[in-house]
Amino acid sequence: MYFEVRGKQVFATTGGQPFDSSKPVVLFLCGSGLDHTFWGLHSRFFAFRNYSVIAPDLPGHTHSEGPELTSIEEMADWLNNVLMVLGADNISIVGHSQGCLTGLEFVARYPEKVRSISLIGSGSATPVNPTLIEAAENNPTAAIDMMISWGFGEAGHMHQGPIPGNSMAASGRRTMSRNAPDGLAADLKACNAYENGAAASKSVGCPQQVILGGKDRMTPRKASMQLAEHLAAPELHVIQDSGHMVPLEAPDECRSLLRDFIFANNPAT
Repeated sequence: MYFEVRGKQVFATTGGQPFDSSKPVVLFLCGSGLDHTFWGLHSRFFAFRNYSVIAPDLPGHTHSEGPELTSIEEMADWLNNVLMVLGADNISIVGHSQGCLTGLEFVARYPEKVRSISLIGSGSATPVNPTLIEAAENNPTAAIDMMISWGFGEAGHMHQGPIPGNSMAASGRRTMSRNAPDGLAADLKACNAYENGAAASKSVGCPQQVILGGKDRMTPRKASMQLAEHLAAPELHVIQDSGHMVPLEAPDECRSLLRDFIFANNPAT
């Protein structure tokens, strides 16, 4: 659906069902250079189980009007504007990679709106290789190739996946190409500059869930475990055979973990 935020057009998927702010809301936040399509399987699952779903394209990404947002803090405040426009409350946040940083900052700033937070494939800080940032600005094809190479496990590189006939790597490359160079570079620089993750994590008072890929090459295990240590009492799960793109590489297991956690902490009637 399309709606207006700060005088700019914004697009978000609602999982195939009309958005109804009276229901519990699941807010899906994607990683750098990606968009609403990353959450296609998961958004539909919750939308057809009496939740309202919102998976927005950030400004300057795919269907949302620019300019791009340049910091995680700005993204968190923009999300608050989105939710105010939609009248959304009782929110369960599900973030992947960059989306985890935005989700943590959002909870730190607007804790009264959030019932639970699920963090997938991230640390409380995500330093970005300077070569990747430089490539995103000047040679986006090379940057995308790096991210695809580092982001997916063996199945992704073999063009396999849970959906017959669909290549996870090809889909990721297509989406990031739509958002390069400006959106991708802005996202990576925002992640690299974000320094409030540890403090934001320690401030989270709602129920917390951390889901990690056992073969993640983009978020080092040390960083992801530090995130878990900063949180008060997270449910921690490691999907051993998955790389960084856990929601795509292990959708069934990821969905089951999200289902049990969100159903328990933000139940739909």
